[in-house]
Amino acid sequence: MAAPAMFPFLAVLLAAGDGPAPTPSLGAGAVAVSFQAPAFSEADALAAFEAGSQALVDARSAEAAARGDLAQAGLVPNPSLSLGASNILLRSNPPPTGNGPGLAHNLVTSAELDQPIELGGKRRKRLDQGRAALAGAVAGTADARRLARYEVRRAFWDAVRARERRALSEQVTQRAAEMVRLSRARYESQDISMADLEKVELEAMQQQNDLTDDVAAARATAAVLLGLLGPAAPPTVQVAGELAERPLQLDLSALVERARRERPDVAMARARSDAARAAVRLAEAQAVPDVTVGVGYTRSRATLSGDNPDALAVTLSLPLPLFSRNQGEIQKAAAEEARASRAAANAEAQVARDVEAALARYAAAAEKVGRYETGALKRADHALQVAERTWRAGDRSLLEYLEAERTWSALRRDYLDTLYELRASRFELERAIGGPLLPEPT
Repeated sequence: MAAPAMFPFLAVLLAAGDGPAPTPSLGAGAVAVSFQAPAFSEADALAAFEAGSQALVDARSAEAAARGDLAQAGLVPNPSLSLGASNILLRSNPPPTGNGPGLAHNLVTSAELDQPIELGGKRRKRLDQGRAALAGAVAGTADARRLARYEVRRAFWDAVRARERRALSEQVTQRAAEMVRLSRARYESQDISMADLEKVELEAMQQQNDLTDDVAAARATAAVLLGLLGPAAPPTVQVAGELAERPLQLDLSALVERARRERPDVAMARARSDAARAAVRLAEAQAVPDVTVGVGYTRSRATLSGDNPDALAVTLSLPLPLFSRNQGEIQKAAAEEARASRAAANAEAQVARDVEAALARYAAAAEKVGRYETGALKRADHALQVAERTWRAGDRSLLEYLEAERTWSALRRDYLDTLYELRASRFELERAIGGPLLPEPT
C-alpha cells in the first residue's frame, strides 16, 4: 500500500512485516517503533492451526472412527466352541443292566464347533455402508479444515488491519503533538487565541484516545487469532504482512462449476446420502435369517449299557422369521435415506448461491479499493498538505486545517478497512468454492 510521500512514517510501519523497520526521521517528538514479539506470518498461523486446531482434531477422530467401523464391517462372525460333560453319577445301576459306580464307567464328554453363516450379502452391504461413511468422514475432515482455515486467515488479516490502524494512529498522534507544540509557540507570540490553542489541544487528546483504542484493538485481534490456533500457537506474536493485494478478474460460472467439484461439504453430503442408501440395503438384508452349521464329537464311557464309545454329530440351526423381519430398522433407514438425499440436494443447490454472494462482495470491495487508489487518497493527501501549509502561513483558519486532518485520517482508516474487506471477501470466496484462488502462503 502506498503511503503519501510527506508521511514516511506510515510507509515504514506498513512494511514492518517484511523485516526490521528502520527508525524514520520525523523531526521533533519522533519515536522509534520496535516490536517485542516475533514476526508471525500467515503461513506461520496456518502451520500452527494444522498442528493444534481442535476442529481438526475432532474431525480426524471422526475419520479414525469411520476407518474402525469399516474394518469391523469386513469381519466374519466368530465360531463358537461348546464343551460338555454328562452322565455324572448321583446314583448308579449295577451291571449287567448298568455300568456300575465311578466316572470311568459312566462319563460322557462332548465338543461342538458352530459357525454362523451370514446370508443375504450382509457382509458386502456392511462394507458398502462403511466405505460410504468413511468417504463422508474424509470429506468432513476436509470441510472442517476449509471452514476453520477461513476463520484463521480472516482473524490473521484482521490483526494486520489492527496493526496498520494503530500505525496510522501513531502517525496522527505524532502530528497532533507537533501541532500542539507549534500552536503553543504561536499563542505565546500572540499569533493565535487561547480558544484556538484549546481546540488544537482537545483534538490532540481525542487522537490520543483513538490511539489507545487502536492499541487495545491490536492486542485483542492478536488474542483472537491465537485462540483459534490452539496450543501450537506462541504466547504472543507480532503479525507480519502487507494488507494490500491486487484484485483478481474472476468468472462466476467457472467458479460455480469448480465449487460443485471441490466443495468438501457437498462431497460429504453425497457420501452421507450413499451411506444412508447402503444402510437401507443392509437393513433389508438383516431380515434374511442366518444359519449356523455345527459339528460335534461325543466320547462315552458308558459302553456297558450300549453307548457307542465315539460318535460325530452335524447340526444346522435356522431361525424362523415368523414375526420379526427387521421392519422397524428398515423403516428407520428409509427415513434417514430420504433426509440425507434432501440434505445432499440442498448442499448442491447452495453452492451457486454461496459463490454468487461471495463474488458480489469481492467485486464491490475491489471497486472501492480502485476508487481510493485512483484518486481519493492523492486528493486527501494534497488537501491536507495545502491546509497545513496555509495554516502555518496564517492564510487559513484552524478549523479548516483540523477538518482536513480529520478527513485525511478517516479516509486512510476507511482505506485500510476496505483493503481488509477485499482480503476477507476473497477468503469467503475461496471458502465458497472449496479451494484457493491464489497460491497458498509458505
